Amino acid sequence: MSISLQPLAIGPLRVEWPVFLAPMAGYTDAAFRSLCLEEGCGAVVTEMVNAYGLVVGHVRTEHYLDTWPMEHPIGAQIYGSDPAVMEEAAGRIAALGLFDFIDINAGCPMPKIRNRGDGAGLMKTPELLAEITRRVKAAAGPLPVTVKTRIGWDADSIHVLENTAGVEEAGADALFLHGRVAMARHSGPANWGLLAEVKRARRIPVIGNGGIRLPEDALRMVAETGVDGVMVGRAALGNPWWFRQLRWLAANRTPPLPSVEDVRTLIREHLDREVMLMERRGPKDLKLGVELTACLVLRAHLVRYLRGFRGIRTLAVHLEERQDKATLLGRIDEVLATGRRAGPSAAEPDA
Repeated sequence: MSISLQPLAIGPLRVEWPVFLAPMAGYTDAAFRSLCLEEGCGAVVTEMVNAYGLVVGHVRTEHYLDTWPMEHPIGAQIYGSDPAVMEEAAGRIAALGLFDFIDINAGCPMPKIRNRGDGAGLMKTPELLAEITRRVKAAAGPLPVTVKTRIGWDADSIHVLENTAGVEEAGADALFLHGRVAMARHSGPANWGLLAEVKRARRIPVIGNGGIRLPEDALRMVAETGVDGVMVGRAALGNPWWFRQLRWLAANRTPPLPSVEDVRTLIREHLDREVMLMERRGPKDLKLGVELTACLVLRAHLVRYLRGFRGIRTLAVHLEERQDKATLLGRIDEVLATGRRAGPSAAEPDA
């Protein structure tokens, strides 16, 4: 498939390879994001950050903005529904000097977020979403502002053309658009036809999201919809090599699959980075200490890294246990020694 992904301008920011890692709560911290960048991802976004928590100085919230050295391009994603709070949070993020753009979350479908009017709930109040966009843009200074949203609230409330027109007029520099309604969350097919309609209607860049499973799907999305880039979520969990494979495909080369040693090396590096991130935190945040906390954070990734290995069930039995680094790495080595059942299993659908 010969499809060319061209460098993308988001306001003053130039993204050379417009393939973005989607923000995913509990997964896309600085350790995982930096590994994805090193494996060929074009740009990353933080986990969603509660704007109110940031404004009131909640220490745990501030740690969602922890970054890895040379982690660029990177956006900070904030969520909330109070324009004044979102504005102040954006100003604080801009003042840090760590980020290349600020993203407004208008698409999170989780009930505890959407039901209070945040995330996807903002789609039901388009005037409020536009006002938040204006105020975040004013506070962001030189940083471009993007909006991540969905095609609609449910199958009977698809107003994506109107909603995206509002945020474009309010000053957004780009859109990340998920091709499912909020009520579907991550299930069912993504509506790429609506992605194409929005792309034709908007002047600002549109980055497509949803329904991407394999690297080939990303190229197909660009070919079928004309979007300016792609955002990939769950397909990359446990598989940062996904981004390298896409680059090979785009160059009409057959992408290599990660070897067992590749998997071992990357898991160990991931854990080392989690340890270093935890070392930045105070004792109040780490009741279990640095090493045990880092091992717990890695736990969510391990079942994905080791998907397809014969011994994964043996490790899964122990994942609820508190394990130090040496014990966990030993058990990982035992799983890797069992070999794969039939090569690396397919990735999950994109978030």
